[in-house]
Amino acid sequence: MLASLSPHAFQPGDIAACYGADWTGRLISSGTAAVWGPPELRWPPSHVAICCRHENETVWVESTSLCRHACLLRGIPVAGVQAHRPVVRMGDYIRGGGRVDLYRLTDINSFSDAESRLLSRLLIDHLVRKHVRYDVGGALLSGTRAFQLSRLFPGADLERLFCSELIAAVLMRLGRMNHANPTRFNPGRLLRRLVRTGKYQRVASFPRSRT
Repeated sequence: MLASLSPHAFQPGDIAACYGADWTGRLISSGTAAVWGPPELRWPPSHVAICCRHENETVWVESTSLCRHACLLRGIPVAGVQAHRPVVRMGDYIRGGGRVDLYRLTDINSFSDAESRLLSRLLIDHLVRKHVRYDVGGALLSGTRAFQLSRLFPGADLERLFCSELIAAVLMRLGRMNHANPTRFNPGRLLRRLVRTGKYQRVASFPRSRT
């Protein structure tokens, strides 16, 4: 199924919502569930990635410490911001019993050519090539509920990023989210915000979702 996907199946700005079947993925999803969210996001993904163009192909950019594949740009496995081919990373989740939902900017919010090029520069030049590390502490704090409202919640540190923090920071820079502390956005909270505000919609599921 994945091998037959056209290179045009992915567009700049597409967000991959990854549902892991392992205990770590299920723990993250259950800890960030929300009964008041959009129906397909009441049980949210455990991980998110975003697509951009690089050297005439679409690449999947993510921040993780759990990928065994070598980064396309750095040539070695890394913990932090990295780039891969979408079908490779989607295959990891599907073979493991999980799924990947694809979210795309709604027509009125689509990127212009200039914005698409800026997206690539931000992701590739400023994040992947600068070896931005994974933000373990931020990832843990993003799943809290009451602490989110506390003044003690830490400010953003863009030298370390977890998956949804990375995407939130980039979308704020490109005007698709209001400016706020990107560290507050775990995968579920990020996608619920984007869907509720009409910026993104789900366009596909691999394999086909039951939700």
